Amino acid sequence: MPIRRAPLVAIAAVGAAPLLSGCTVPVAGVAGVTVGKDGSPVGVIAMCEEHVDGATLHTDAEDPGAQEDAGVWKHDGPITGLTTWPLASPGDGWTAEKPFGRLAPGQAYRMYAWTEDDSWSTSGVSFTTEDLAALTPGQVRYGADDMIGTAPLEDFREKACEGF
Repeated sequence: MPIRRAPLVAIAAVGAAPLLSGCTVPVAGVAGVTVGKDGSPVGVIAMCEEHVDGATLHTDAEDPGAQEDAGVWKHDGPITGLTTWPLASPGDGWTAEKPFGRLAPGQAYRMYAWTEDDSWSTSGVSFTTEDLAALTPGQVRYGADDMIGTAPLEDFREKACEGF
């Protein structure tokens, strides 16, 4: 099944929609994933407004009760702007509250960032190990709802917040 390529501005517009609805935690940024030189997953967060405190990776299932955390990370200070961290070996202010394990082939995962008081979050990005294998270092997979795209990290940095 081909991936729909969505422009970053469309992702930002979709990510901003919950700000208008009042039904969920407001979205103030965009989450993404890339890979390191060794192919290991690297989290990417672009905050457009406000801040977040950490990130969660969980299995992606329609039933929230069936979702299982695959990794939880907390940062030692508010995250603003753009940040990246290796999921398996966090550092630079990141600590693993639930250590990241091995990703199962064929399993869908979703990652997003959050605040401890549920005041802000990011859009989430869904991916599989196959999606990660298709990325090159510095190429970010990002998304919101059913719109998934990829972009070089510099383009992601520059355009992720358009529309917020």
